[in-house]
This record gives sequence, C-alpha cells and structure tokens, in this order.
Amino acid sequence: MSDPLSKLRRMMGDSPPPVHRGSTGIVANLPPGGEWIAPGVYLVESVQPLAEPFGTFDLSALPCASGRLSPWGAAEPPCFLDLETTGLAGGTGTYAFLAGIGTLEEAEVRVRQLFLATPSREAEWLDALDQIVPRGAGFVTYNGRRFDLPLLQTRTILARRGSFRPDSPHLDLLWIARSLWRCSLPSCRLGEVERSILGVQREFEDVPGWQIPSLYADFLRTRDAAPLAGVFLHNRLDILSLAALKAHVGRIVAGEINRGQERLLAGDLWAAKGAWNQAETFWQSAMEDPESRGEALLRLAARAKGEKQWDAAVALWEQSRSACRPSLTVLEELAKAYEHRLHRLDDAIARADEGLGQVESRRAWGGPSWSRERQEWIHRIERLKKKIEAKK
Repeated sequence: MSDPLSKLRRMMGDSPPPVHRGSTGIVANLPPGGEWIAPGVYLVESVQPLAEPFGTFDLSALPCASGRLSPWGAAEPPCFLDLETTGLAGGTGTYAFLAGIGTLEEAEVRVRQLFLATPSREAEWLDALDQIVPRGAGFVTYNGRRFDLPLLQTRTILARRGSFRPDSPHLDLLWIARSLWRCSLPSCRLGEVERSILGVQREFEDVPGWQIPSLYADFLRTRDAAPLAGVFLHNRLDILSLAALKAHVGRIVAGEINRGQERLLAGDLWAAKGAWNQAETFWQSAMEDPESRGEALLRLAARAKGEKQWDAAVALWEQSRSACRPSLTVLEELAKAYEHRLHRLDDAIARADEGLGQVESRRAWGGPSWSRERQEWIHRIERLKKKIEAKK
C-alpha cells in the first residue's frame, strides 16, 4: 500500500512536511507546500487545469456555466465552497476546521484549503476565510444552503464578526441533482453522483465523510496531522466535483447533452422556473429517444392540457397510448377529454372500456381498492352509454 500522503505530494511537490512551533504548539505532518498565514491558520493551494480530465469529463465548459445556470442562483465570479466540520448535526457546538474554496482563474480552478489547527484561533480562521472568498462571489455548494453557509453565519456571529456574506448569490447543486437523478440513482449524495454521473473514482487515500470529525478530534489530542491527509484529499476532491458537476449541469440545461433522459429532465428544470418554451423544446427533443419518448409525450400532453389545448393534448395522449401499453391515468385523461371537452362519446367509451379491461386483468391482486377502482370505471361506462342513448 502506498504512502497515504502520496496523492497530496504529487499535487504539491516533494518538500518535507512542515512542523509548526508557535502559539498553537507543535503541529507535525501537515500537507507539504502550505504556509501559516495567521496564528493557528494553515493554507494549502493547488490547481486543476480546465482541460485536464476529471472523471469522464473535463472542466472546459465551466467558464460559461454561470450564465447558463443563472436562473438557479449561479453568478460570477463563482466560489466553490465545502466545509469539513466537527459534526454533521449543526448547532452552536459544531464548527468548521477545514474550508475548501475553489475559484475560476483563467484556464484552471484554484483550490485553497484553509485549516484550523486549534479552536482557540477560530476568529483568525474566519477572518482569513473572509479574505480568500472573492467579493461579490456567487457560492456553489452541495447542500450548502442548509448546512455550510448557515454554519458559517453562526460561527461568525459567535466570534463577533457580524454576518458572513449575507445575501450572496448561491447555486446549491443538491437541488438540481435531485431533480435530474433522484429516480435513477440509489441516492443523490455527492459521492454517488460523482461515481454514476461524473465517472469519478476516489482513491483509497480518501476517507469517508463520517470518519472526518473523529480524525480531527484525534489531531487535537496528538497534534499529528498525518491521519488528516485523506481529509485534505477528500475536501479537495469535493471542490473539484462541484466544479465538474456545475460544468456538466450547465451543458445539460444548454442542450449539449444528447441522452434523451437528461433532455427530458432538463425540460423539467426549465418548467419549474416557468420557462415553458425552453421546457417544451427539451421535451420535444427527448421524443427522439425511444427510452424517453413516452415520458416526453406525457409532459407535452400535460402542458397542452394546462393551456386548454384539448385537441393537442388528446393527440399527444393517443401517441403515448400507441407507443406502449397506456397507464390507467392516460386512459382516464382520454376518456374525460373525449367526453367533456371534445364531446366524442364513442371515443370516450372506447377508452373507458380499455381502462376497465386493464383493471379486470389485475383481478388476482383484488382487495378493496381494486373493487372501488373497477366500480368507478363501470360507473363511467354506464353514464356514457346513457348519454349516447339520449342522443339517439
């Protein structure tokens, strides 16, 4: 097994790890290449070229991603932020000891990692963080709206430092990831999105997030930072994953991804913002992929129904019905539209008969809900027959 510092050494060179003897006492084996910028505050920097592969992608689309994602809170200059903390529950007893700050600088992402060597120097750490984060930056986080930024607000207030960048623009990628992939991934944790969407395979030197608070607690007791090497790596990869995910999602909402399912879900994102022209364009494009055609037809039909364009809605539902075995919901929508909107009773009763047939095919499962559903379709058919007889 290789040295757990090998990844960090490859990133920052082969200079020996520093030993700090100052007001915070002896601190051994911090990542090489960094510097003490304030008492108890250690800074490590590294860069990731935009053209260099990260997982199955590179970051070349990052410079234009903020403009593409501005409806969801993205702004320039972007500031990717991820905290490692003493606990995951939040509250006044939890504080951050490592902040990853990623900024876009020409053809690279610069990652600055700010480490707190002792809780007694938290005020200096917060001051340094405030200096590193660009003025007017638009934050990019993963669940930062609920955790990272509220935690920093709490800590700055407790340190009598006022508020931490109140009212800053903020793109929280967790919400977008859930909108795009919650139905296709086991979870939308950043690690799962990395593996399944970005193709990032973390190295063994990384550590799982749940171990991080105890590793820092051990450091405070021993003053040996060697076991934190994986924490620094974990934090750096989180920042780069945020950058890669922002670039990838920017491509999706701009229509540069050709997978039908992602075009379908990109339409959903635009629809949630009320941008119906963009949404319909994506859904129509998704119809070209057999895997997403059925869902795209249903979305376009629902949109036409919302606009009271009944002929268009019925035509789309009928296309969906022809493409695959229709759901009872589609048959019910068709039966209602034919009866109440288009006044085509023969077509309405045909779709109602089809719906009853589907319910009858599930007789083996039975139960009270099946009986109620069957009776509703029978009632609809009987009512339609009476209407047809009355017109004769």
